[in-house]
Amino acid sequence: MKVEVAVDGKNSKATRNPTMSHYRFALTILLLVSVSLVGCNRVSAAHGETIPDLPSATALPTETETQTPLPTLTSTATLTSTVTLTLTPTLTPTPTWAVQGPGKVVCPILLYHHIGTASSPAASSYYTSPEDFEAQMKALRDWGYTSITISQLVEAIMSSALLPDRPVVITFDDGNLNVYTNAFPIMQKYGFTGVMYIIANRLHADGYMGIDQIKEMAAAGWEVGSHSMTHADLREAHDRLNFEIAQSRINLQEALGVPVRSFAYPYGAMDEVVGKQVQSYGYTSAVGLGTLWNQSLYNLYYLSRRPADGGVDLQVFASYLPWPGAENLTPPPADAPTP
Repeated sequence: MKVEVAVDGKNSKATRNPTMSHYRFALTILLLVSVSLVGCNRVSAAHGETIPDLPSATALPTETETQTPLPTLTSTATLTSTVTLTLTPTLTPTPTWAVQGPGKVVCPILLYHHIGTASSPAASSYYTSPEDFEAQMKALRDWGYTSITISQLVEAIMSSALLPDRPVVITFDDGNLNVYTNAFPIMQKYGFTGVMYIIANRLHADGYMGIDQIKEMAAAGWEVGSHSMTHADLREAHDRLNFEIAQSRINLQEALGVPVRSFAYPYGAMDEVVGKQVQSYGYTSAVGLGTLWNQSLYNLYYLSRRPADGGVDLQVFASYLPWPGAENLTPPPADAPTP
């Protein structure tokens, strides 16, 4: 079909009616569009194809931020102290205390002067080396001896008192400085106390203990006695017994602030006059020299003391004592195995 559209009114047969021409032109255009659409549908149907619908827009999932919790820190380590310190005690005989006296009491009294090294052979009998002294103190401890003071012994003799089953009094004459520096710490080590007999006018002398040192020992349980004012032989000093015996006691008590109840005779020398003066000046006992172990009212003003100075071995030292304890002191043969 041939459709001619006259755009120029002069050549068209419808120039006489312009409205009708416009109407026909619109119809022609609509007809052409309809033909085109029908043709397209037929082509698609001829090939068996179906135009799919466009997919609907699907909302993308919203991303949600999920916080992974941090692991919880739990303290599982427990500090537990597992170290246990166990101190193994030294096996030491335990003394048995019982009432002794009044009257006779068996109690050795030992006498020392210097605990140190002698400056000359002539003076060696008054010196005990620190090594020998410690061996003796250890032996006393191992053999079951317990130290007591002179005042404790006198109380038992006079009126009875509780005493250990193996009492011993350990005395030191003169107040030498090495008693403080050497004997004092050794005796503390083994649990012993002693009795110091001080020469009153030597409190501040070279080589002798001073007030502070004596006070320290007294505070640790030691007893203080007088050894006269000047260490004179009192048998030859009857004219000044008051000074040597009474004044020495007064001076010591005032300087040290401790009671002084016992007297030690210089050189162990005394006579009847001296003995009576010691008693009259207020002392409750006095010590001399001797080898007896029995102490009683009969020798209360001349208690027996055994000098233990000098380099004696433990066999000899054991002979100074009333109770056995030296059975195993014999050394084994040189070829015997040491346990």
